[in-house]
Amino acid sequence: MKIKLSFLAFFAVFFVLGCQTSYVEKIEDENSSVGQAEFEDFTQKKYSPVSLKEFSDGFNHARYIYKNSVPPYKLYDEAQIAGIAENMVFLQNPDGGWTKNLDYQRIFTLEELKALQEKNSRLKPVTYHLKTESHGSTMDNRNIFSQIRYLANVYMQIPENRYAECAKRGILWILNAQEPNTGGFTGADVFAITFNDDVMADVLSFLNEVVQNRKLYAFVDEETCARAQNAYSRGIECILKTQIKVTLDDGSKILTAWCQQHSYENYAPVWAREFEPPSICSTESKNVVKFLMKIENPSPEIQNAIISACEFFDRPEIRIHGKKLVRKTRKAEVLNGRYYDYEQVLVDEPSAPDLWARFYALDSSFDVETGARKPVSGNYPSVLKPVWCDRGCKYVEDFNSLSVERRNGYGYTTSSMERLISTDFPAWKRKNGISR
Repeated sequence: MKIKLSFLAFFAVFFVLGCQTSYVEKIEDENSSVGQAEFEDFTQKKYSPVSLKEFSDGFNHARYIYKNSVPPYKLYDEAQIAGIAENMVFLQNPDGGWTKNLDYQRIFTLEELKALQEKNSRLKPVTYHLKTESHGSTMDNRNIFSQIRYLANVYMQIPENRYAECAKRGILWILNAQEPNTGGFTGADVFAITFNDDVMADVLSFLNEVVQNRKLYAFVDEETCARAQNAYSRGIECILKTQIKVTLDDGSKILTAWCQQHSYENYAPVWAREFEPPSICSTESKNVVKFLMKIENPSPEIQNAIISACEFFDRPEIRIHGKKLVRKTRKAEVLNGRYYDYEQVLVDEPSAPDLWARFYALDSSFDVETGARKPVSGNYPSVLKPVWCDRGCKYVEDFNSLSVERRNGYGYTTSSMERLISTDFPAWKRKNGISR
């Protein structure tokens, strides 16, 4: 019985691989045609699932328009990795990157994918500069490196060259996207060194993974690995140069954390979108610190960057005490393309865990007006005070004075700094033998 079962299992694997090869050989041959039935047979097979967690940001943006973010189209499940990978292959831009906020779980017909591929063929390439077309390639919303990582994992199960080649083109896009003078990477909102959406932290983590995980990225040649290692090292240097030092009201200076975007000319904090002013940013900085904490045998400079940032966010005047973020029911409507039937407000709650604002004010030596998308209105706060900025570059006095659309659609507060300060930071110090 065991022999028969083993034979049947072998035959089943052989049969599946044979079907894969047949499909891939045909799809790569310009002179042959693959029909919809063949395409469905290949894409709807099930394998070991590959996580789609990294795509949650992009998927959410793609589905915000629908009630409860439930799209009207059918989706592949996580085990149908071939279908999801085919979407990535067909939707890759000519320059090797991808448009952000695509729903790779969506089940397209083969003809729909071919039409989208043809449409994308006219897109202009993007290098390290800001993209100029809405569908241009960008690492905003955790894009591009997530597709490459996904394809590499699919390639481990379905070892077809199309997936490896697609991933390699994506890696080259990232290497070509590094700004040559500073080692920074640009997001989608402004031509600047970008920490927003964890662009810098995520892309450097990915480049290090390409270098270190030779099993997963066995298809990457040595020359490309060397370029990835160099890009990683230059990115670390950029992070250290952008950490913000401010002068307090008493004249003392402290090293703090990072802004969402920094200038390629002088590393200073700059405006991003019209509600993202130059400031010290908690959410983005937390993930920069967590990235730095993963570095083995950190240099004194990296150690100082981590310690300074954690000590800054542990300052009593930085914490927001006795406030809780709650949702209040309201009339349903679509605001800025998103469906809402609630509004978020901060209410008094003495026992609530501490919160941190997303933005904290710089000192008066920083330029907080130049580069704004629109004329600035309202008053920029004094150093280290929370900054509440609405659309239209409008400063308001507190969170509840922001528009409903922004309060619902953007994260102006966070409680996640507590774990960084009370758990991650002490553990990192113990691991590295740091007593400071």
